[in-house]
Amino acid sequence: MGLFVPLTIVLTVGYVVGTTIYDLFFHPLAKYPGPFLCRISRLPSFYHACKGDRHIWSWQQFQIYGSKFRAAPNMLLFDTPEAYNSLFSYKANVMKSGSYAAWARNKHDFNTLSTIDVAGHAKKRKLLALAFTDQSVKAAQPFMARHIDRWNEVLPGETPGDDGWGEPRNMSTWADYLVFDVLGDLCFGKSFETKEPGENKLKSIPHDIADSMRILFPITKSPALEFVLWLKPRGLDKLIELATPQNMKDYFTFADSSAMQRLKAERDREAVKAPVEREDMFHFLCTARDPDTGELAFGEAELKSEATLLIVAGSDTTSTTMAGLFFYLTHYPRVYAKLVKEIRQTFSSPEDIVHGPLLASCHYLRACIDEALRVGPPGPSEFERQVLPGGTTINGEFFPQGVVLGIPHWSLFRNERVCPDPNVFRPERWIVSDHEDTLNTPEQVSFLKRSYHPFGKGVGSCLGQKLAMQQLSMTVARTLWRMDVRLAPGEEIGAGRPELGWGRRDPNTYQLDDAYISLRNGPMVQFRERSGL
Repeated sequence: MGLFVPLTIVLTVGYVVGTTIYDLFFHPLAKYPGPFLCRISRLPSFYHACKGDRHIWSWQQFQIYGSKFRAAPNMLLFDTPEAYNSLFSYKANVMKSGSYAAWARNKHDFNTLSTIDVAGHAKKRKLLALAFTDQSVKAAQPFMARHIDRWNEVLPGETPGDDGWGEPRNMSTWADYLVFDVLGDLCFGKSFETKEPGENKLKSIPHDIADSMRILFPITKSPALEFVLWLKPRGLDKLIELATPQNMKDYFTFADSSAMQRLKAERDREAVKAPVEREDMFHFLCTARDPDTGELAFGEAELKSEATLLIVAGSDTTSTTMAGLFFYLTHYPRVYAKLVKEIRQTFSSPEDIVHGPLLASCHYLRACIDEALRVGPPGPSEFERQVLPGGTTINGEFFPQGVVLGIPHWSLFRNERVCPDPNVFRPERWIVSDHEDTLNTPEQVSFLKRSYHPFGKGVGSCLGQKLAMQQLSMTVARTLWRMDVRLAPGEEIGAGRPELGWGRRDPNTYQLDDAYISLRNGPMVQFRERSGL
């Protein structure tokens, strides 16, 4: 017994020293540059995940070390489009890393995001794709239009000033309200009504989701990740559930009960062969059938898990881009004026702004959305991929089994080889032009688009990207057709400041926090009815 403590100390020190020597000199990634502490520990990555600035930290390392750096003992990050296209091609011999298992609420909560097994993920993705057909996207349009129109009604507030400008609105909050209500309607057949005036306990849900992500994301980068994953099915899941904010519990209860009510309504309708009353997303999930077996694609537990994931993932992507776009429109008057002119000259009424050829003809609108996704990606960090047996080759370099690779979107979209002025909001970069002030050759635009994957690529791409683009296009176009927009005087929420440090100083750059999804605040914007109506 007397030797136990010193023996434990000796073994621990020996393990640490041995592991450090291996990581520095013999690990497959030993030859790659990176901060010294990153080469022997996950602590720097974990620390910046806790701070919420991991995307900025990664970008800083690329400025120091070049196009790739070692972010952790077993992780290498790239910032080039060639690496991205190679890593996320269908031929890449990789899978999601083990960190994705940390997102599951419990052992029964494995959806398209948290499923790691390649075959299992492919199966779930194939079935979920049945709910994202062109038919389902088109069917979502009336639901979106109704919510957008109501959102436009309440945005100015009830007490506009003498000059007609309404109350300052935090666009992060109000974008959350709109997108959350739309997705609730599409996924559960019920709007959460968060955009409506008055008290509503569900209004805090987007904020509570953000708080949960601030806790969960650092766990995925933790030096103790493997231990956490071992503990989860052995009691940790229950402790996390007990610590979950009551509003989040209310949301899960509401989502589960709404899903079961919609499922019952669908099954009752099918039993009597009644016509379809609501072609919402849940209808397509409920009726989707496995093409291999002919059986229903989703059981009750899977329906609840996938529908809840769709709301969390879908609301973040769309609301982050929407808030960011309003930030840049109010900070770049030239862009705002050009976009407003295109929208108001193209459509004679907001009711004409629907999915179709006319909306698709608004090339500057699409360029503005693409640029907002570039400078403010909804997922600023990397989507980790672990190399499978047999290894894989990225940009001509071979990586053996077990190594984790990734490409942070924030850094990729700010690669100066792809975008010579990466911090400037310039939608014209997406449009071929021979004008002297907006010169873009077809080759330049083509290269940019090949380097740009805001919704991911390959087997990990977002299935709901068409739905998100439709909502963004309709929302921005209908809003700017009806109303003028300006930054609330004296408000700088969401803007960079010198005291924020390297990578966050630019006042014309919308600031995001990294929690796997993008967390944000602001801008504070005012609306008024457009003149001439």
